[in-house]
Amino acid sequence: MLYDDFKPIVDLVLNNWTALQLAVEHGMGAPGGEKTAQLMAVYIARYCVENIVDRDDLTELLEDLMDEEFETVCHDNSPKEIASLLILYLGLLKDGHHDELRARIEAMPKCQKWLSEPMHDAVPPQCHGNPDDDSTDSSGDDDEENESHVNNGEASSSRRNNEPEPMDEDVEPGWTVVRTRRKK
Repeated sequence: MLYDDFKPIVDLVLNNWTALQLAVEHGMGAPGGEKTAQLMAVYIARYCVENIVDRDDLTELLEDLMDEEFETVCHDNSPKEIASLLILYLGLLKDGHHDELRARIEAMPKCQKWLSEPMHDAVPPQCHGNPDDDSTDSSGDDDEENESHVNNGEASSSRRNNEPEPMDEDVEPGWTVVRTRRKK
């Protein structure tokens, strides 16, 4: 029963996770990234419902899944934010605070639900707009925004303007770095 109520919440939170969406869209990890993300949502929901979890454990689980399944390391603190949201929503659900839970879920950014949909060949659409366009920040947080850079695993210096960072031709493929960008 708890799993059936919590799984759609996990889907909604993961649908809005830019790092996961970018990993799937860019084909990181093994083929079938969308199916892997769907299975990841099932695993996370079951893990949360069947265990006593805290934010650090869930953060570590999310980081491990992103690394192992999508060869993606998040440097933007998003796994911790996702873990915090999931634990908050699970707590509200367990405590019977359905009105507060519903209000928080309705306040989340609207996004096409690509994780809970049946498998198809299309790539999930990017629902957060252009990461370089400051006017499409749907998170409601004016201090942080996620972006993706392909590099050899080393952190690149943050951009000082809104022009796209040039992509080096000799960069080793296979790594997606997601980091926080502070708006000016």
